[in-house]
Amino acid sequence: MILARTHRVAKGWSEPFISDWIRMSGAPVEKKAECCGLLLWKNPIETGKVFGGLLVGLLILKKVNLITFFLRVLYTAVFITGSLEFVSKLLLGQGLVTAYGPKECPNTVGFLKPRIDNVLLRLPAQQAKFRKLLFAYQPKNNFKAAVVLFFLHKFFSWFSVWTIAFVGVIGAFTLPLVYSIFQTEIDSAVDSGIRVARTKTGEFSSMASEKTKPYLESLDSKLGPVSKFVKSQYHHANTVTPQSTSSKMAAEVPLEPEQRSHGQTSSSTAFPAAPTTEPLGQQTQEFSVDQLQSELKQSTEGLKHDLQQNNAAI
Repeated sequence: MILARTHRVAKGWSEPFISDWIRMSGAPVEKKAECCGLLLWKNPIETGKVFGGLLVGLLILKKVNLITFFLRVLYTAVFITGSLEFVSKLLLGQGLVTAYGPKECPNTVGFLKPRIDNVLLRLPAQQAKFRKLLFAYQPKNNFKAAVVLFFLHKFFSWFSVWTIAFVGVIGAFTLPLVYSIFQTEIDSAVDSGIRVARTKTGEFSSMASEKTKPYLESLDSKLGPVSKFVKSQYHHANTVTPQSTSSKMAAEVPLEPEQRSHGQTSSSTAFPAAPTTEPLGQQTQEFSVDQLQSELKQSTEGLKHDLQQNNAAI
């Protein structure tokens, strides 16, 4: 009996937990599968109802003023119910509307509260993302977002919201079905298009590099010391790293002291000799600012002269 009771207690505690866990973990998957089945017309009747309802709603939204429409519906319904209640009480002694009308309101709070709570649970994370984007924690993301928002601004300035919603509803209920039917052909066409685009991009980049190579060489020769300085700094930045310098310094430190003679040995531990360096004044080279300015002036004058000759030839 003790085992049976323990089994019942464990079963009573575990079943709600397991059912809640299955419901919570399987809800997104079930919703996703239901949405995919709806867009792929697995059940044509249900999909037709949703598709037709959305189209009718969009047409009503475009052709009808919603404020006047709802006000007209409300005053008509209030006038009809009031008239029926008054006439039925006058003739029958009992109001038909109060007798046969619904006694309770629909549970709107119970329907909306879980959905609002779900949205509020996700809101802090979205707020954090927006704050990081707005205050430029990563400027690269700011530039991407600015470009996307710019194109969205242009897109919505060209088309109205109703047109975008109407085309979006039709595309959502037709494009997935077409893709599921002709998936192999569409995938092969997309792959071939990507390959062609890559080859054309490579050809264009190679042609552009060939066309610009003489101008870059002439510019390199005209700039002279500036170009050499930029190249040296770029090469130094790409080759010299902290790991390479530290390993080089470690390799240069002697591990064992050199013996003065082959016959003499020392039992005491000797420290490695400190590396000798030349004074700072001997390592630095003199740098002439006037010479650099004159060379820059000569290179710019030569470049201007070449540009004038090219314009005259054109």
